[in-house]
Amino acid sequence: MCVAMLLTLTPHRVSINPNLLAGSAEELLSHAASPQSLAEFLNWSSPPEILTAGFAPQKDAKKLLLLMRENKLRKQLKAKRVAKGYADFIQPRKGFKGWWQKKFNDPKELQLACGYQVLDFLRESPRLQLLAALHDTLLAYVSGAEPRRVELSEIYTNINPLASMVANDDLAAADRLVVKALSAPLSKVSPAFIIENLHGHVFDYDQKRSFAHYFA
Repeated sequence: MCVAMLLTLTPHRVSINPNLLAGSAEELLSHAASPQSLAEFLNWSSPPEILTAGFAPQKDAKKLLLLMRENKLRKQLKAKRVAKGYADFIQPRKGFKGWWQKKFNDPKELQLACGYQVLDFLRESPRLQLLAALHDTLLAYVSGAEPRRVELSEIYTNINPLASMVANDDLAAADRLVVKALSAPLSKVSPAFIIENLHGHVFDYDQKRSFAHYFA
């Protein structure tokens, strides 16, 4: 969820029955043989664009791994540059070492992907958009009480798994995301993976405390 959208919404907390989560997700995915069958199960009159665009495995899913590796290398090169006394790309490069930095090291660093590009890839992923929508849909099956508004500080104690993956250069988590969610047929995506690793307007399902946070 983008920051601009977040600022227009308010956080809520609602009680859920965590025992229904896995079964509801499994039943939902059992109807993912085709966009039409899933749309019918969800009582959608016809498959919306988010369903048709994200139904098939994402062809460029492995690009995420490339972007993640480049982002990690770019951070390493930046750390070396700063350690040499070049805090930015504006500061003059003097002497032979400065010439070498400007001629070879700076261009190499600038050509690599940065964290923003990784997050932009995730944000634009049609498969992730669909999975986030299905993640949110589960709330209708498992919520069991009237929601109440809460302070943003209560939401901020939770960490978005995908944001954490990018911030920590977690290549293993990125590989799991590609294999288990982006490249797999929709009907083969693990229900647990959707519940635990994807966020949409429903920010988290706290199964231990039997409630969920969501924005509305």
